Amino acid sequence: MSLLRKLREQELAGLREQAGKIGIAVGTLLAAEHGRPLRLDTIRMICEYYGKTAAELGLVCQQRGKRKAAPKEDDIKRRDALYVLTAGSGLAFLSPALPYTTAEALGVSRTLLGVLWRASLAEHVETIHGLAALLLRFLESHPAFEGERETRASLMAEVHLILATVARHLMRPDKRLDHLRQAEQQAQLSPDPLLTKAVLDYLGYGYNWNLAPGKEQYGPRPEKALLCFQRGLALKDGPASPALESDLLGGLAEAYSLLQESRQALKTLSLAEDRYASTSPATDPGYWLADAPAYTIPLRRVRILINLGQTQGVMAALEESQRLYEAQWPQAKGRALAELQPRRAAVALALSDQELFVEALGASLGAAQQSGSRYALAMVRQLLRQGQARWPQVKQLEEWAAQVEVSA
Repeated sequence: MSLLRKLREQELAGLREQAGKIGIAVGTLLAAEHGRPLRLDTIRMICEYYGKTAAELGLVCQQRGKRKAAPKEDDIKRRDALYVLTAGSGLAFLSPALPYTTAEALGVSRTLLGVLWRASLAEHVETIHGLAALLLRFLESHPAFEGERETRASLMAEVHLILATVARHLMRPDKRLDHLRQAEQQAQLSPDPLLTKAVLDYLGYGYNWNLAPGKEQYGPRPEKALLCFQRGLALKDGPASPALESDLLGGLAEAYSLLQESRQALKTLSLAEDRYASTSPATDPGYWLADAPAYTIPLRRVRILINLGQTQGVMAALEESQRLYEAQWPQAKGRALAELQPRRAAVALALSDQELFVEALGASLGAAQQSGSRYALAMVRQLLRQGQARWPQVKQLEEWAAQVEVSA
């Protein structure tokens, strides 16, 4: 009971909020440790129902785990002591004094990394940033990793890729590039060649997109994007990853579309979509590295068609993307929502569909606020300016412009 008393004292000292943020990850970790991973929405429900104290959260997760399997009693006591402490305070991850064995430290890191990849699309951007930063510090400082430098480098490279994506949504393009450079350095120390391909993939998309809407210095550089994607596709070492190869091909197609090379763009897009059809998160070692869940595939087609000035098939692809998104994350409020909704508004603008534009822009504003994505908010501001110029008589646009401080 002394450990639980200590946890409650920590909570009284102001750690309750931090405990809540780490709770989802730790709850999933506990369940996975006992061979029965829980869905994130189940863990979230547990957090809401048992969220009065972090100690209660830790205990309920342990009890669920024990019902699924029966490890040795000594192992249970050891894990319970460590994991209840972790559930009580995310700050526990910062302490190199935690007595993790190497196997335990790797288990904690791999499980949390898997949680982060999944949650990064569905949870608030700031929450993911905080959890990823905690995990990175843990990997950098814990002595259990001293004999596992290559494995640690692989894990750190993935965390930097997540942080690079988060930095884009926090409108920190220079920080994004810094994380990609660090990911590249760690990938060179890692035995996993897929990491190098992933870094080139992320760099390429950074050159395809405007990383800071409204600021020309961060605008698209498709010539540089082409080189990144071509280099990534030329790397043949390591296991096959249909998802990562599809994402590289899709990025290449998008770069061609920005250069108005219509034939090359559509041909490469078709190859990318064919390649994606054979991917599976269960069997593809690069599935999460590609950061391309199913809803992003028709959304990529939308971007390419709009770049080429083609409207046929755009609405069908957009509706398919929305359907796939809602099937996977019906309650999600993360960056996935913040990436999907502004694209709907951009399509409506391109099609001069006022009714769809107003509906999609309202959803975009809500998505930006719910997800914490400053990138999405910047897109909303840009779309509002364009929408007001197209339909100055629409009062709702004027109200939203005042709400998000859009200058004329």
